[in-house]
Amino acid sequence: MKHRLLICFWVLFISISGSAQNLEAGFFLGASNYQGDLQPTHFLFGESKVAYGGFIKYPVLDYLSLRASITKGTISGNDLNSTIESGRRQRNLNFRSDILDFGLQAEFHPLTLIYGENKVISPYLMGGINGFTFNPEAFYIDRFYALAPLGTEGQYLEGSGVSPYKRLQIAIPAGIGIELKVSDYNSIALEFGIRKTFTDYLDDVSGNYPDLSQLSELDPLAATLSYRRLNRDGEPTDFPSAGTQRGNPDAGDLYYFFGVNFGFNITNILNLGGGASDYSIF
Repeated sequence: MKHRLLICFWVLFISISGSAQNLEAGFFLGASNYQGDLQPTHFLFGESKVAYGGFIKYPVLDYLSLRASITKGTISGNDLNSTIESGRRQRNLNFRSDILDFGLQAEFHPLTLIYGENKVISPYLMGGINGFTFNPEAFYIDRFYALAPLGTEGQYLEGSGVSPYKRLQIAIPAGIGIELKVSDYNSIALEFGIRKTFTDYLDDVSGNYPDLSQLSELDPLAATLSYRRLNRDGEPTDFPSAGTQRGNPDAGDLYYFFGVNFGFNITNILNLGGGASDYSIF
């Protein structure tokens, strides 16, 4: 399934590349972050990681462009960032996950629609449909362990009623940006884009604790990484009872990218014709 989606993306990429009128290609450089059970309410600068990618863009109308993009980033979270009173420090979980994000978005430039001409400075809205892959890992003692194969919420316990989650998912991208036309050949855009997912397992945390004694018999590492057993003094404590809340399944996970798109007008650079060259600042 993953390979099929990537093939479809590259077919779309090549198809758009075959059109000459104002074809633009470029790269993204910025940062990634997330919101979920290990970072539930606010942005933490320390959990931001470098993100990068590439895109091609083709104008369907003067004020509307289609963009195919692929972006790589890393998200992470740690219960030690929270307060003791939240109860998350006692849970003592951490994770990181590489995100490969790819799909098709539309850029809508309202000033161009209103004034009927291209603007040197143009704010825009972005939305579309994306796919992404993820693989949460936790650091324990001296290395990272992949969490999905362990089933830390009892996914592999008989009769648990919890199914393993898929690491290839669909996301809905939405964002805002502001683009500056530097010349007929290149542009720079500052963009913030959020990805609404349909999974609560970006961080491997969603529902309730399984029977950790039973899980420990099946896989001691899975039980250990399900609950890291610290009390207020940092000493080990007893396992929570089966069915005790571990995460919040009612609040799905999000991830987002923010940074700069550097675009290059391939039509003008290669002198293919059809490139726009008249811009108004305001």
